[in-house]
Amino acid sequence: AAPPAPPAPPAPPRRAAQPAIMNVSACAPKNEDYPAAAVRAEATGTTVIRFTIDATGKVSNADVVRSAGTSREHRMLDRLALQKLSECTFRPGTDETGKAVGGTTEVTYVWKLD
Repeated sequence: AAPPAPPAPPAPPRRAAQPAIMNVSACAPKNEDYPAAAVRAEATGTTVIRFTIDATGKVSNADVVRSAGTSREHRMLDRLALQKLSECTFRPGTDETGKAVGGTTEVTYVWKLD
């Protein structure tokens, strides 16, 4: 009779998946970024952006899901929020095997004048 087959090697330990780190405060628009036309129009509001990062931590997709408002100046604020977000680099997450993965989340920018 043939000798028994050796046991299979143990599977590598599974790691807990880690979500991507989506800290947008470092690249949030600052007061000096506020467009002059938006200041003159006293445009305020809230822009909500849904965005995705890839496995390298770069923004791969971003869409305004709620505009700061209906005026041209509000759209300026929305575009500025998208621009600032695109300048960010994030820490990608990892899956159970340790491989880098992206993620999707939303960020809210509140526009107010002091």
